[in-house]
Amino acid sequence: MIWQCPQCNLSLELEGRSWRCANGHTFDQAREGYVNLLPVQQKRSREPGDSAEMLNARRRFLEAEHYAPLADAICAQLMQGREQVQTPVLLDVGCGEGYYDRALVQAGWRESGIAGVDIAKAGVRLAAKRQAQAHFAVGSSFHLPVADNSVDAILRVFAPGPAEELLRVLKPGGILLDVSPGPDHLWSLKSRLYDKPQQHTAPSPVVGFDLESELRCEFPLLIEGGEPVQDFLAMTPFAWKGDAEARRTLEEESGLNLEADFLLRRYAKPVH
Repeated sequence: MIWQCPQCNLSLELEGRSWRCANGHTFDQAREGYVNLLPVQQKRSREPGDSAEMLNARRRFLEAEHYAPLADAICAQLMQGREQVQTPVLLDVGCGEGYYDRALVQAGWRESGIAGVDIAKAGVRLAAKRQAQAHFAVGSSFHLPVADNSVDAILRVFAPGPAEELLRVLKPGGILLDVSPGPDHLWSLKSRLYDKPQQHTAPSPVVGFDLESELRCEFPLLIEGGEPVQDFLAMTPFAWKGDAEARRTLEEESGLNLEADFLLRRYAKPVH
């Protein structure tokens, strides 16, 4: 398996219900199947990351297929060239509750070849419950509990973290799919919440990788019903940013007609 000890960086082996390294560090596997590899010194709060409330709202929203065009685009990019590796392993950095991992399995990726890391334990727990054969761990994207050169592909959707960590864990020739907001993402919503809304700026290229392709995924985002609107607002940073009165007005609406805009960049790790 790809997990490594967050204390000493030695590889971890599963013995019964515990992951152990040669130095004797032990990490128990949770009932749902995931393992917590986030040391106390890497925590900034008692329960870092998104709250259970936000993650459950995100699950309901995503499973209503509001972001299905993005999931389809992600799968198309990652399935491309997958047949060149016999049993490819994909690492989802910032996996949340695992929506895109489930989409990849439906598209044909082997479930046991999927691993996900997120700093929010509530998200990892939700993901593990739905995909018993996949591998999930609580961990930091800044200190991935993943062995060097151990994964064939990385998916990163809106997740922070240094390029050095991505380069470290990805095999030479491996693929990184980096997803970020496009310039017009949720523009009309931002216009209602901010006096001076600004377009999203494209992130700088990921250092150390070769850019293979770049595409925009744009589609109308129609959210119908009071509960889906509240779920959408709860799962985004707009839950606590922007004008408070405008946000309360939005929460009372029975529908929103917005714009979804995403930038997908496919990179390759140089072989030499």
